[in-house]
Amino acid sequence: MRKPTLLLVLTVLITAGASFAAANLLLRHASPTGPRVAAALPPLPGGVALGDPTPKFVGETRVLAMEAIDATAWAPMNQALVQLARRFLDYPFKGFSLDGGPKEQLVLDLSTFDCFLFVEQLLALSNSRKVDTLDEGMERFGAHVRRLRYVDGEVDYCRRQHYFSRWAEAAERNGYVVNLTPFLPGASSRTVALNFMSNHASSYKPMQLARNKQCITELEKDLVLEQAYIPLAALPGVLPSLRNGDIFALVTKVPGLDVTHVGFLEKRDGVVNAIHAAEGAGVIRSENFETYAGKVQDVIGVAIYRPRPNDGEKKSATESGG
Repeated sequence: MRKPTLLLVLTVLITAGASFAAANLLLRHASPTGPRVAAALPPLPGGVALGDPTPKFVGETRVLAMEAIDATAWAPMNQALVQLARRFLDYPFKGFSLDGGPKEQLVLDLSTFDCFLFVEQLLALSNSRKVDTLDEGMERFGAHVRRLRYVDGEVDYCRRQHYFSRWAEAAERNGYVVNLTPFLPGASSRTVALNFMSNHASSYKPMQLARNKQCITELEKDLVLEQAYIPLAALPGVLPSLRNGDIFALVTKVPGLDVTHVGFLEKRDGVVNAIHAAEGAGVIRSENFETYAGKVQDVIGVAIYRPRPNDGEKKSATESGG
């Protein structure tokens, strides 16, 4: 958990309506939290990663990424994320796009999205700007996606961050986001076991491979999450504290799951909207985030994460011995 003094200061700032700049300054100097998931990572079956770390650019992704980096080159990060999200409005939805072959690959795809990949890749893009050349931007894009998507950058299905809360915890430890949720008015928490994948193995093509099913089942035996969230009833009091580019996650009551949908927040004319990749609709803007979140089946609340600039040089907790 974060230091009590930081929690007190942030609470005072938020409830007093202090400027976003002051609150964000504190957040940028907050120490990353330690892991909140009580589960040791099992060794890789066979002892080695079964995947290809070479970036695979799908379709026109390289061109799309270069254009996006160039168009948002010097915008502040939160504004850049909203600009990036808007660039991909109406792009199609595609589920399970990382599960196409028997071997895990570092897939980069800006031509189709699911909600998770929409957030992950645009966050990586936002950290790949302000470079000397677009080729350097492409190298950074691939490196950031790899670091966000996989534990310790090991490209393997067994090391992919399948649950968004685990992805976000790793992203926070590695300096990509700050979890605002515990500091926001009305915050609550719950304990949830993450075991949806092992309980629905037939729904995941890569888990038809015995070694993948083995590692995921082993991981989820003791995978318990202490999850902070804002109950839907408390959401109106939180909206004034949010800003462009914040990441939202819809917290669910579905057994074995932490969240069921994620995206970016956009503030327009004083109203907080959501831009996200939705099944059956593609990348869309859902106006009035409060109304939208309240209509999604099985949602009990939301979690909010604030992106922060990352130069890609900070070592992971494992690499630094943490």
